Amino acid sequence: MAHDAQGSSGSNLLVMVAIALIAFAGGYVIGNKGAESVQPGAAVEAGAQGAAALARGGVAGDSDKIPIGDSPVFGNPSAPIAVVEFSSMQCPFCARGSETLKQLQQKYPNDVKLVFKHYPLGFQAESPALSKALIAAGEQGKFWEMKEKVFANVSKHKGVNVKEVTSGYAKELGLDVAKFQAAFDNPKNDEIIKRDQDLGNSIGVRGTPHFFVNGERVSGAQPLAKFEEIVKAQLEQVKKHTAAGVAKDQVYGKMVAENFKDTPSAPSADKPAAPATVVNMVPVRANDPMKGNTKDPLVTIVEFSDFQCPFCSRVNPTLEQVMKNYGEQVRIVFKQNPLPFHQEAPAAHEAALAAHEQGKFWEMHDLLFANMQSFKGADMRELTTGYAQQLGLNVNKFKAYLDSGKGKQIVKEDLELGSKVGARGTPNFFVNGVQLVGAKPYPAFEAEIKKQIALAEKLKKERNLKGEALYEAVVAENKKNAPAAAAPTPAPAAAPDKVDPSKLNIGNAVTRGPKNAPVTIFAFSDFQCPFCARAAGTIEEVMKEYDGKVQLVFKAYPLPFHQEAPAAHRAALAAAKQGKFWEMHDKLFATMKEFKTAGHFEKVAQELGLNMEKFKADFNSDELKKQVDAEMAEGSAVGVRGTPAFFINGNRVVGAQPLPKFKEVIDAELAKKK
Repeated sequence: MAHDAQGSSGSNLLVMVAIALIAFAGGYVIGNKGAESVQPGAAVEAGAQGAAALARGGVAGDSDKIPIGDSPVFGNPSAPIAVVEFSSMQCPFCARGSETLKQLQQKYPNDVKLVFKHYPLGFQAESPALSKALIAAGEQGKFWEMKEKVFANVSKHKGVNVKEVTSGYAKELGLDVAKFQAAFDNPKNDEIIKRDQDLGNSIGVRGTPHFFVNGERVSGAQPLAKFEEIVKAQLEQVKKHTAAGVAKDQVYGKMVAENFKDTPSAPSADKPAAPATVVNMVPVRANDPMKGNTKDPLVTIVEFSDFQCPFCSRVNPTLEQVMKNYGEQVRIVFKQNPLPFHQEAPAAHEAALAAHEQGKFWEMHDLLFANMQSFKGADMRELTTGYAQQLGLNVNKFKAYLDSGKGKQIVKEDLELGSKVGARGTPNFFVNGVQLVGAKPYPAFEAEIKKQIALAEKLKKERNLKGEALYEAVVAENKKNAPAAAAPTPAPAAAPDKVDPSKLNIGNAVTRGPKNAPVTIFAFSDFQCPFCARAAGTIEEVMKEYDGKVQLVFKAYPLPFHQEAPAAHRAALAAAKQGKFWEMHDKLFATMKEFKTAGHFEKVAQELGLNMEKFKADFNSDELKKQVDAEMAEGSAVGVRGTPAFFINGNRVVGAQPLPKFKEVIDAELAKKK
């Protein structure tokens, strides 16, 4: 999955995508209160200056640019290389990255230490509280053990009472639970987290996981080989410094000064970069849900929202205040933008549109936001039908709309529109075309609304315009007067957009379409990933539209936190041996919620009429296990860090992108063949 989302203070737009569990156990730690437990002899090289620094909660030879300070440290305190990790405790990519760091530290126990910085992501609502749990456990010397517990359950924290759940972890770790809970509630935790976030923001951290190896930036859950390459090169730097008489525990600060490079995306502390003004014309359909002055507004606010997004819920009172104060001059238009990682959101949007057909969109809108915590794992049809009854809707008509597919089509169109105008996260607003991202406070909306009212009144008087004509004219004027935005720069250390096609090998993979097709799409997918299921539908459209021109190569990339995914991939490959891969492929995506049911894969195989004795033998064979592992290794080698990930003649396309994105790349490749 790939997505951006705007969240609470200290967070940024993010591109996101999937992975793994962490298990830090044993070792020695310096936590938030200094040295908590140290392996014998670990700190003997610190010297007088180092001992003084450690005593005050810092580290010898620290950097003023990327300070270790009193952050938790795993490994030899005197190790010359520090890997500073910025992580969000609800981020599966961080879990994978942390597992890689564990392997790195085990391989270089005397040379590498790990440093943790809190960077909870805005759209991961429980992440700040999970960071507090780590800090509280650190008060009793169990920071890393709590980190292990939290990451081991990374997919289970959405919507939970974090204090209650982590108190259970604290008990399992043998902590004093009352002391843990008191430490959890300490207001200083917020200061620690904000300090780390502010540091990250100042040095160009824009997502998680994000690392600095003695100042050298590494973005994303990179493979072990990437970190080893950097460490080996830096050990040569260490040799030069120590040969020149620099103590090992003094090397860190000097090497950060040499290795750290600011990026264009990281504003300087003394001159913060002014945000560029983005203006886009967002078409409004006559049947879009809207409220306020829907006939002749001076200001049109187009809202791209997600019924499973807590920040969208948070901004609703602000919009109500807008309506209360400016309802005669403003209309709010609602666009459907369910984010890929909110599995139940599309069904919620379809229910809202079904209610809209009976004139009750906003009533359903309020009910859905009020009950979003109930969505996870629920039968959304049953749940929303109950809401329809509560609102006094004609239930048969409501169900008929859901069955008609009309809602799905509108959601699809709105998603494509959102992608086109740059609404890549939620909530996202366009105020007469001027983009406002995230759950902005009321003053931010009011300031823009006042400016737009003045402009609209001027154009209305001068050109005698009203309604949609006035809206289009005001957006055009805003677009004309918008400051020129600087050219966007890629995120640091991001995977290249183009991969050498020779690094993508079909091998034993299952394919579809002609072998000599001018376009080859490699799809790295996970049968337990809802984004992959969504993308599979888009790929089906691609294969129909470009019949005979595209070869599809399917590669297994089961994400580590999807426990049943490897078995699902083996089931698909076992079916392939009987000529039924794509039938099994479709069945698996349709039934992913049933994977944990005993015998599910055999049941699907029976439904497909497979030879069960052969299926079971193939399913359990080492051959297929090795094939799944090999395909995942191939993906990692070309920079796959989440699913779905596609390579169209080597061009990287990440996430469940809409059909137009695939068409854009495919058409460009076909044009090259002419």
